Amino acid sequence: MIETDLVIIIKADDARQPLSLVVTIPPSHLTPYRIVIILGLIILGFFLQYCATHLVKDAYPLWLISVILVPVNRETYLDRLALRYDRDGEPSQLAPVDVFVNTVDPLKEPPLVTTNIVLSVLVVDYPIDKVSCYILDDGSTMLTFEALSETLEFAEKWVSFCKKHNIEPRALNFILPKRLTI
Repeated sequence: MIETDLVIIIKADDARQPLSLVVTIPPSHLTPYRIVIILGLIILGFFLQYCATHLVKDAYPLWLISVILVPVNRETYLDRLALRYDRDGEPSQLAPVDVFVNTVDPLKEPPLVTTNIVLSVLVVDYPIDKVSCYILDDGSTMLTFEALSETLEFAEKWVSFCKKHNIEPRALNFILPKRLTI
């Protein structure tokens, strides 16, 4: 009985030991590092002193006008993109797109979320031979594998249906009601 109490006390003392220790770095390694840092600060100080003493008088208002008064608004023209890179009778010249979907734990990230992402990737408005979707399942769970296997069978019909009828958004959780009563 006394030996087991002694073992418990020793284990309790081991549990109180620090998890890490501070190891001192020898001055021969620190000195060059400190010299480089100090030289960088000195050069930065000279640069800031130069900027403060050699002002360009017209630069600040010009910069202020360009940032505040001239916002940039862009429009995209998908039809022009198709005209440029997707000509009839020729293979598409658009760059291939690889999408990696990462999943680990089906309890923290339900398989329905992963399947919605995969379905949304597969239905993008891009040439089919140029889109690749890779699933990185770090958890290697059977639930995710089975859900994605079912998704593959469903995607064969869903992708063509969405493209035929121009359905947007294409993720199922936006289309189906939140709670289904069966």
